[in-house]
Amino acid sequence: MKDKALSPPSDAPDTHPELAQLRESMIAERTRVTQFIGKLMLACRGHDRELDTKLAKLKQKIDIHQPYTTLDAELALIERLLQHHGDSVKDSIGSARSAIQYGAKHIKPVKDFPERACQALREHLLADDGYSFGDYHRKVLKLLEYYQQALKFQQLGEPLLREDDNPSVELGGRSYGKLADELQRLITELDFAGEVGDRLDMVRRELLSGVTLAKLSELALQVIELIIQGTREERKASQAFLISLNEGLHAVHFSFTESLDEGRTLQEETSRSRQALNKELRSIDETLAQAGTLELLKQDMHRHMDAISLLLSDRDALYQRERHLITRLSSMEAKLRLMKEETAEYKKRLTIQKHKLFLDSLTQVHNRAALEERLELEYKRWLRYQTPLCLAVIDIDHFKTINDNYGHMAGDKALKVVAKALQRSLRDTDFIARFGGEEFVVLLPNINPEKFHKPLDKLRQTIKSIPFRFKDARVEITISIGATLFKEGDQTTDAFERADQALYGSKHSGRDQVNIVL
Repeated sequence: MKDKALSPPSDAPDTHPELAQLRESMIAERTRVTQFIGKLMLACRGHDRELDTKLAKLKQKIDIHQPYTTLDAELALIERLLQHHGDSVKDSIGSARSAIQYGAKHIKPVKDFPERACQALREHLLADDGYSFGDYHRKVLKLLEYYQQALKFQQLGEPLLREDDNPSVELGGRSYGKLADELQRLITELDFAGEVGDRLDMVRRELLSGVTLAKLSELALQVIELIIQGTREERKASQAFLISLNEGLHAVHFSFTESLDEGRTLQEETSRSRQALNKELRSIDETLAQAGTLELLKQDMHRHMDAISLLLSDRDALYQRERHLITRLSSMEAKLRLMKEETAEYKKRLTIQKHKLFLDSLTQVHNRAALEERLELEYKRWLRYQTPLCLAVIDIDHFKTINDNYGHMAGDKALKVVAKALQRSLRDTDFIARFGGEEFVVLLPNINPEKFHKPLDKLRQTIKSIPFRFKDARVEITISIGATLFKEGDQTTDAFERADQALYGSKHSGRDQVNIVL
């Protein structure tokens, strides 16, 4: 009982505040040491595998609160590794500095390559502004980029660097050509009428004739502006048509409501007139039955005849109102017929526009959007009925050579002729689309899985036999084909990848052949 009385309760304040403060200080120091080792690990990571391993083990031991006195050996080893690491970095920096200075002094400009870019790179490399190994590493990368760009320039024969001497910015070559080709493809898929369509066609022709990089940027912006303008004009035309249609329907509805009210009124008045006439006729019968003298009978008959005349006059007025109502209804019918015709015409225009959206304007075969829609449809049919479905990718061999040697107009002509020939050689149930550039995709549903190589080879032979002529020179154009059949578990992308792989095999096996991957 005495010991229990002397023991402070568990929630009582610490009777030794100095010990508590010392404990908190030790915990804080251990936390700082752990954080420091963690940051040190991050700073040294990737330079020395052994150093990384030792630091990780040291942090693990500190995390489990192992006494510092047991870590002397690990700390000594890490200290030696850090010293070795520092010496290695110092040697690496010296080697990098020497290599960069040597490279800068002996850098060789390529013929016709921007000399200004080469000089700016040399000055940048020789500038003594390197402190860390990373600084020199970045300079080495710039030097490598310069030679990489120079090699591309030699291969492609066109400048790849800007005159602002930034050797890491590629603005020409394949990237430049691809951008121009994509812009042309975009324009061919647009279908704007009037001035916008004419201006887009002019831009496309300008791209075909070849433009500078600055002009390409200007044309790209111009195409964006024309697309916005064309979309705005089509939206205005649609809004105007819908407003006109709505106003016409509102007028017809108002007139119809008035005519309906008028018709109901006429019906009621006609009924009352008929009842009044019948009443007069019955009165005449009664008068005749009760007639006294002839003179009284004449007077009564005159009175009845006057009443009937008034009723007939009212009936004539009702008849005129009915004629006016019929005329109004005929006018409404004509308006409704006109609106129906306008709506049908607008619907026809929309259908034509939708059809054009699925057509490649250059080759007049289906485009990529139509391919995606048809491929999904044929895929669902294949899943349901399991009838053989073939997908083939076709590429015109050496198409770039045609453009380079004979011009883009010749390339366009070749694409049109090839597309038309392919389309004529296919069955009505088959489908062909221009996938992009000089590539076409063909879908052959319900094909004989044992003999589908034959119709594909027929396509190849058909194109090869076409007598192309450019600038009075006969040019043989061939195609390479890669094909596959859909198989169990396939998605559309799986079959497409196999067909593309097959096409790659055709291209690298000599071209002008059909290759099948199943």
